[in-house]
Amino acid sequence: MKHFPIVIFLVLLLSSVAVGLDSFWRTEGLIRRHVDNALAMTLAEMSADRVDADTIQNYRNHISIAAVRDTACIAVRTESRNGQNHTVLQADAGCSFATVFSLSDQQISGWLMMMAVLWAVGYLWYRRYHTNMLVPVITSPASYGGLVLSDNDACFYTHDGTQVKLTPMQHKLMEMFFQKENHTLTKQEICDALWPKKPDASDTLYTLIRRLKPMLEASSHLKIESNRGNGYVLIDK
Repeated sequence: MKHFPIVIFLVLLLSSVAVGLDSFWRTEGLIRRHVDNALAMTLAEMSADRVDADTIQNYRNHISIAAVRDTACIAVRTESRNGQNHTVLQADAGCSFATVFSLSDQQISGWLMMMAVLWAVGYLWYRRYHTNMLVPVITSPASYGGLVLSDNDACFYTHDGTQVKLTPMQHKLMEMFFQKENHTLTKQEICDALWPKKPDASDTLYTLIRRLKPMLEASSHLKIESNRGNGYVLIDK
């Protein structure tokens, strides 16, 4: 169900393209048959075996599609039959892509494309609105010192709904502080959880705490203090 809206959008979009192309190709075939028929009628009326200006004019007069009439022409090509060359007349509509497209029925394709666009806009609006509604006000211990740990996405937010940008290590450390009832952690607890394979992570922990402190103080009432040199405590100023 997660990708259902995207699937619906793609179905509408691809359906619009498919219907549009089908109408274009059918119109192109109709034009080709129409000019072929006009040429056949012209050849039946010709009194000589040569093509001149009157022949072209007569050919165009048999074409009822106005947009094609001005561009239609007669092409002369040579075919080899039984070792001999023969001159063959061939009808040419001379239509551009834009002309054929304008003559094709794109109404259904247009409606499908509009539905795809409206679906995409509506879905994006829903996602944006729904995301803004995901930040709840949660009571302690998930809310502490002006900072909220959301149950919906496990992210930290200020009380006005602004997400606090933390690195993965900073986020994990803050979760550990929030999960402890007294918000106190020993250095060993932190190092075992964040760097279990590192023999001595004291310097890494010090750097992590040093960089996390100003971020917390800028976005909340929280402050990290050393706890008798054996660990750290998260306090509400």
